[in-house]
Amino acid sequence: MFYLGMHFPADMGNSLDTSVIVEKLDAQVAELGIDDINVIELEMGLRGKECTTFTYTNKDTFMFKALAAYLKDDTYVGSKEGEKYLVYTNRYQIAELSKKLDSDDETMALCKVFDSMEQFRVKAA
Repeated sequence: MFYLGMHFPADMGNSLDTSVIVEKLDAQVAELGIDDINVIELEMGLRGKECTTFTYTNKDTFMFKALAAYLKDDTYVGSKEGEKYLVYTNRYQIAELSKKLDSDDETMALCKVFDSMEQFRVKAA
């Protein structure tokens, strides 16, 4: 099973405990190092069309760690320097866990935006 792009063995089942996912994300963050990322910029919409840009700065949240780890992970290839598409599955999973673990207004607003079927590009600003 894959959650946030991280592999979990099949013997763990299809319903993972939130703490297991957070623990694995924390290990990934420690390995990748995200301290150099202070602002994450997200662009919603089709490239070359009218887009909405969001900046996200709340470093103390699960949302920030998940997005920063996604940016640092070389598994995901960027479309241009420093920018990556954020696929719907990962976006949905980040938002669902963030709704459980984070509570600030900035993060909850971003969770609501992530429910959209629009395309998202993400980069460190």
